[in-house]
Amino acid sequence: MADDKQPLVCIKSLSHVYKKVQALDDISLSIPRGLMIGLLGPDGVGKSTLLGLISGARKLQTGSLEVLGGDMGSLKHRELVRPKISYMPQGLGKNLYADLSVNENLDFFGKLFGQSSQERKERIERLTKATGLYPFLPRPAGKLSGGMKQKLGLCCSLIHDPDLLILDEPTTGVDPLSRRQFWQLIDSIRQEKPNLCVLVSTAYMDEADGFDWLVAMDAGQVLDTGSPQQLKTKTATDNLESAFVKLLPESKRGDSHSLTIPPLAKSTGVPAIVAKGMTRRFDEFIAVNNVSFEIQAGEIFGFLGSNGCGKTTTMKMLTGLLPLSEGEAKLFGKPLDANDLETRKRVGFMTQAFSLYGELTVRQN
Repeated sequence: MADDKQPLVCIKSLSHVYKKVQALDDISLSIPRGLMIGLLGPDGVGKSTLLGLISGARKLQTGSLEVLGGDMGSLKHRELVRPKISYMPQGLGKNLYADLSVNENLDFFGKLFGQSSQERKERIERLTKATGLYPFLPRPAGKLSGGMKQKLGLCCSLIHDPDLLILDEPTTGVDPLSRRQFWQLIDSIRQEKPNLCVLVSTAYMDEADGFDWLVAMDAGQVLDTGSPQQLKTKTATDNLESAFVKLLPESKRGDSHSLTIPPLAKSTGVPAIVAKGMTRRFDEFIAVNNVSFEIQAGEIFGFLGSNGCGKTTTMKMLTGLLPLSEGEAKLFGKPLDANDLETRKRVGFMTQAFSLYGELTVRQN
């Protein structure tokens, strides 16, 4: 294997076409070792494709790619480094088994890497306590909230000792407290294993500001690289969001006006939603407990709370997708009825897991 002076990743003229879309366009890049590296950019700029190639999960098409001192186009090298790379793909629970419990998922991943029973037990306890999953060890992964699935996915990726940890948008859908716990766990592991390389894709600028080195991307190309401070200095800005916008081609920067939301006018009509004592039980587990509130017409109303606290369950009850165990709810002045199609036509609901048909095009959806 290569020594620590060699780059973690060395890319030359790398291009990749995915379903007739140019995902990566002639990228050349050298990524240093031993750092927390961030691929920075919005959705669709090529971050996930690049991480998939680096991890060996995607097949190389054009150009050269060296990871951990060897050619990823070589089957021999891929087999050599596979146990040294841990890859958490993008999406809720994509590396999990829905029918297995939290504990069973982690135990299975530990067995894959040949860990003893005692080592698995110690690692599972540490990881789940650090991420707040410890009380949910018996719960099936399929019954976890979206954010809790993300945390379990991370724990499964960390159950062994990788040299390269690849995390594709790991904190999407994770609440602020859990995000903080997430990065604290990564920091503690890096302190124990200083040579661990962490490669993360993110669109969260506050997260990226805490990384060691960044790769700003757009349209399958690299805009610039450097530490967060270097990028801010180059663009004469005081925050990463402004720095990233300045790195974009001028045609993509948009206008400079800030978002302004006017104050809500006082409503005198019937509230859009009324909830009284709403409760939802799943067997003996109480997901929502005696919740009451009103939402006025024209109001922007937010459910704020940690993963698994009942936000999604409450929304599903209010849209008729889940029946209430107790209490009552009114929608546009009428008692909530899932079979009332005229009322449901007035509601637009974007689910946490994205209600799209993967085999259809954007237009067809």
